[in-house]
Amino acid sequence: MLIIALATSATVDAKEQLTPGMILNKIEAMPREAAKAELTKLLEETAQTSSKDYKQLVASLEEMLSEPTWDSHNEELFAMLIEHASSASCLNERERMRPKSLLEVVRKNAPGSVANDINYETLDGARHKLSDISTPYTLIYFNDPECLSCAKVKERLDTTALLKNMVSDSTLTVVGVYTLDNVEEWKLEPFPDYIINSWDFEQKVEGEQTYDLMTLPMFYLLDREKRVILKNEASLNRVLKVMGTLKGMEDSGIEAKLDAIWKRNN
Repeated sequence: MLIIALATSATVDAKEQLTPGMILNKIEAMPREAAKAELTKLLEETAQTSSKDYKQLVASLEEMLSEPTWDSHNEELFAMLIEHASSASCLNERERMRPKSLLEVVRKNAPGSVANDINYETLDGARHKLSDISTPYTLIYFNDPECLSCAKVKERLDTTALLKNMVSDSTLTVVGVYTLDNVEEWKLEPFPDYIINSWDFEQKVEGEQTYDLMTLPMFYLLDREKRVILKNEASLNRVLKVMGTLKGMEDSGIEAKLDAIWKRNN
């Protein structure tokens, strides 16, 4: 296991021997901008010290930051990690190829950016655009009627008072999006009545990979301007915590919202 001697004043008071997981816990406990600066400093220092340690650190952090089902999942830090590795001088060109190839995916629908639009069809045959939704928040619930995990999450969504109340007072729109082509199965699937049940009839999410869906179900949370607040979030608990945090912040800027939801264990 990789052990790193970390001696940065923002993270610890004295030199410590820390695993990547311990380091990440310390970084994620910081305010958002300080955490991003600390990750950059850590990567730079490790790259200058040892190519081998740098590669092991990047591999460990990539797994922890990119996996949507893990508590350590963090899209902003993951993007920073891949950006750094794609141009790290301690790696050779072959070693930089993989992070370079991930950059397009990482930058797609990144937190703070405007999400890709989705043209969707509802059960009555009407067609709409994600960009036409006018509520302060839009929650996209990517799902599949043949997905067992989706069914379990949908049962919870059916009884979730917070989301229902936010929809009722026109603060939130929840759009369930089915991205595959088994339309008959989609039409037969029962759905919570406060959620728009839709199908990506253009098949762009899957065909053009306009959204990076590592697993299902998957949530994306957008603000009024369709800027991404949460990307690739697999945990409904996390979504509900974020929605509770954002109540009353409808007119705040995207940076204030991203700062507000940064810490996972408030």
